[in-house]
Amino acid sequence: MKTSMTSRERILTTCAHKPTDHVPLHLEVHPSYQQYPPAIAVWKDQFERTDMLLSLGADAMVEVWLPDPSCHPDVRITSWREQTAEGALLYKQYETPAGPLRRVIKETRDLYTWHKINRNTCRPLADLIVGVGLLEDVNPSRSVEFLVKDARDLEKMRYLFQPLSGERLDQWREDALFAKREAEKRSVVFLARRTFAGSALLWLTRVEDSMCSFESQPEYVAEFLRIIHEWQIKTLHQVLDIGGIDMVTRFGYYDIPDFWGRKHFGRYLRPLMDEEAELLHHAGALLCQQQSKGLSQTADIYQRMGVDVFRDVDPVQGKEDLLLLKAVLGKTKTLMGGINGDLQLANASSLEMDQVVRDTLEVMAPGGGFILHVVPGVYAGVPWNNVLGLVEVWKRYA
Repeated sequence: MKTSMTSRERILTTCAHKPTDHVPLHLEVHPSYQQYPPAIAVWKDQFERTDMLLSLGADAMVEVWLPDPSCHPDVRITSWREQTAEGALLYKQYETPAGPLRRVIKETRDLYTWHKINRNTCRPLADLIVGVGLLEDVNPSRSVEFLVKDARDLEKMRYLFQPLSGERLDQWREDALFAKREAEKRSVVFLARRTFAGSALLWLTRVEDSMCSFESQPEYVAEFLRIIHEWQIKTLHQVLDIGGIDMVTRFGYYDIPDFWGRKHFGRYLRPLMDEEAELLHHAGALLCQQQSKGLSQTADIYQRMGVDVFRDVDPVQGKEDLLLLKAVLGKTKTLMGGINGDLQLANASSLEMDQVVRDTLEVMAPGGGFILHVVPGVYAGVPWNNVLGLVEVWKRYA
């Protein structure tokens, strides 16, 4: 396959709906892959992993992770473990000037095996979380006590979401600038991740109660989201200040109709997302919504919003309608996905993968604005030979 553009040029030109040398194939190999086939996953950081993916002819991105929330200096944090008849419980309490907040989760064995955060810009790709994290997917299903119970907790919660400062900010900036230089060396997209105001509601509260509050306590819901959003706008300014950011990813897996419906998505989330988009566009960056389900149901809303790229479009588990999305969003937005990693790439024969890639490109490639992408990435359990097979099929048709 002839290549006349750099990876960065190809991705950004695709997002601009202009002609490229070929349809991009974006691959992201999750850190869990290092545990699965260590003989293959020999890269020690994201930069070596990027080099490996570029050597295959695929497109990869260098990432900087937005700073995690920092607690106000007057907050005191204590953690402990208690053994009960039903099993061990893990506690984390935040003593704030406005009063205490506490979260309690059940201790499960998998917390100490796969519960890794993938938020390192430099050095190892992931760190193990021990105990109770603040914003983690594992918390809701294991929660015995949620951190935020009702509107009375919001003033306390505000103390937990402060922008990074001091030596920690200096270290983050040093890592971010290093990643920027590495992206420039490789001529790849420099990606910042991630914002997530809607998802925070699921991570910090009992979601059933919060969903009932959409109508009964709109001020509570709006204020909760505003606290997260205002902190994230400050972190976006920090990342944009380093310069060179091409795209910012929003973690939107829970911004879906299953939780918000159309009405409440438009009421609560859309204004915040459009504000993010306006800020990024002013800085010359794109906003990328990472969402694998529910896009087809809200495509007409997204058509009028400032989001530029939709990542993880999944026609298998997410049941996304590719024809509809191409028709409604394809002329002005970039769609990124088409291959389900768990149910297609991990199990498909070479003939099946050939058919999937051919059919997907036939629908999505005309007119540009499409990036072939494995949803949500290449995780442990996907045979590496299948990844290589996907690359070969893509080269045949792209």
